Amino acid sequence: MDKIMSLLLSSLLLGLIIFFNCDDNSTDEDEGYPQEVTVESFPDGSGFSYLCRPAGKGPFPVVLYNHGGLGENVGGDLLGTSKALAEEGYLARAEKRRETVSLSGHLDEVITALDDLQSHRDAISDRTGIMGFSRGGLLTLQASILKPERVHAVVLMAPAAGGNALNEALQQVSAITAPVLILVAENDLYQDNHVQLANDVYNALLAQGKDATLIVYPGYDANGDGIIDQNDDGHELFWKVQEPYWSDVLEFFDRVIG
Repeated sequence: MDKIMSLLLSSLLLGLIIFFNCDDNSTDEDEGYPQEVTVESFPDGSGFSYLCRPAGKGPFPVVLYNHGGLGENVGGDLLGTSKALAEEGYLARAEKRRETVSLSGHLDEVITALDDLQSHRDAISDRTGIMGFSRGGLLTLQASILKPERVHAVVLMAPAAGGNALNEALQQVSAITAPVLILVAENDLYQDNHVQLANDVYNALLAQGKDATLIVYPGYDANGDGIIDQNDDGHELFWKVQEPYWSDVLEFFDRVIG
């Protein structure tokens, strides 16, 4: 009897050991999901558009980034921005638009990029952010007016006037349903008075009862000489992913669509 009891206890103990040490060995890697941010690049004119996917299984909320600049001069960091967003868990696309000074056709490109991003197999399409810098900020505003049901968070970084295009858009902001974050540096006055333009957007949104936030950052030391003067163009704050603005972008997206 003692021998039988000993065998039973041994079997029970072995079972407990196996039970507590047994874990689910299926991991994202075993399932074939990327373990780091992946980058797809698409030739587009003299540059590239980018799609950056976060690590892990997905699906993910999505963000479309729209660059600034005129013609061949591209303002902003397409690859750096989309990668930084993907590192924070967003399926991100940065679209390189056609190299024309005219705005004609640019909004169509933004909407097509939004279509592609939202139809991605790893996208959570009802958690979509859209952001843009300078001319890309203007286009972001226009896209948010044109497709309000598809845009859930909007970030405008020093939006451009685009001739009379911004004024025309401000007459239609009643269509916007998403929260809007507007960012500008207080010395962004070189190419245009982007501080005034940012305030114009903010005031137009408030007048329509929209959820809008404006952040005006201290002057940006664009040339890095430690002195902020007439030689510094605050527009350059948004040329790359950096503080003080980047943490505000992430906080906003995390709160609204994250």
